[in-house]
Amino acid sequence: MSASTDSRALLQRIRDARVPERHFRWLSLLTLISLVALIGSGGWVRLSESGLGCPTWPKCYSNQLAAHDTYHALIEFINRCVITTVGVLVVLTLIAALRRRNPRRDLSWLAVGLVVGYVGEAVLGGITVLLKLAPELVAAHLILAMLLLVDGVVLHWRAGDGRPAGEPTQQRAPIVGIEVRRLGQVLLAAITTVIVLGTVATGSGPRAGSPDTKRFPFKFSSTVELHAVVGMFLFGLVVASFFVLRATGASERLRKLHLRLLGLMALQGIVGYIQYFTKLQIDLVEVHIIGAALLLIALVRFNLELGPPRAPSYDRAEERTPSTIALPTRSAARTSTAS
Repeated sequence: MSASTDSRALLQRIRDARVPERHFRWLSLLTLISLVALIGSGGWVRLSESGLGCPTWPKCYSNQLAAHDTYHALIEFINRCVITTVGVLVVLTLIAALRRRNPRRDLSWLAVGLVVGYVGEAVLGGITVLLKLAPELVAAHLILAMLLLVDGVVLHWRAGDGRPAGEPTQQRAPIVGIEVRRLGQVLLAAITTVIVLGTVATGSGPRAGSPDTKRFPFKFSSTVELHAVVGMFLFGLVVASFFVLRATGASERLRKLHLRLLGLMALQGIVGYIQYFTKLQIDLVEVHIIGAALLLIALVRFNLELGPPRAPSYDRAEERTPSTIALPTRSAARTSTAS
C-alpha cells in the first residue's frame, strides 16, 4: 500500500512539475545547435557522395538497422543518428514549452512548428533515398532544414525576451524606423534567394550525393555565377545597411549585431570564391554550408532585434495624437477672434 502511495505521489509531482524559464531557454539553444549540426552532417553526406550509403530507409539495410564498417554507409548512418538526436530534442522542446513555468502560446506554437517541420524533414529524407537522390528532393531537403533553423532561432530569441504569459507578440514597439525594418526584410528575401540558388548549383554540379545520381539540366558554371551575383547583391545590402544604421542613430547593441553579420557575410563570400577556384574541395564546401546556416541565424536575429513589422496599436494612436491636438476647435477659434 505504501509503495502504491509513493508511486502515485511521484506521478503527481511529475504532472505538477514546471520547466523554469532559464532551463527552457537552454533547451531551445541546444535544439538550435543540433539543427546546425543536422545541416552540417547532411552536407557532408552529399559531399562525400554517401547519400546511398544506406540504400533503404528507415533501416540502413533491408535486414539491418545499423551500418557496416564501410565509409559511405557509416557517414549516412551518422547523419541518421544526428537526425534522431534532433528529433528527441525537438520533442523535449515541445513538452517543455507546454510545461513551462511561465506558459506562452507563441512559444508553444513555435515548438509545434519544430515538430511538424522535423516530421516533414524525416519523411522527405526517406523519400529522397528511395528515389535515388533526385536533385529536386535534395534541394527541398536542405531548404526545409533551413526553415526549421529559422523556427529554432525565433523560438530561442523569444524564449529570452522575458514577456509575461499572455502578452501579445506585437506588443514590443519597433526600435528603428520602417525604412530600416523594410531593409531587413529585403535582406531576408535576398539570403533566401541565395540559398535556393545554392541548392540549384549543387544539384547541377559534382558531389550531389552519389556518383550516379541525376543532376539538374543546367550548366554548372552558370548556376554558380548566378548564385555568386545574388550573393554579392546581398553583401552590398549588408554594407548599405551599415551606413543606414549609422545615419538613423541605431543603438550600439544593434550596430554590434550588424558588425557580426557583416563579418560573417565577408567570410562566407571569401570561402565561396576559394572553394570554387580550388575545384570544390569538400572541406571548404562543408565550411560554406555551415557558414550559410550561421549567416541565416545572424540575419534572422538582426531582423528580430529591429522589432515587429508594425508598431503596436497604442503607438499608432500616439502618433496620430499630435495632429489631432494641433487643430483648434471652433469655440477656441471664436474666442481667439473676439479677443
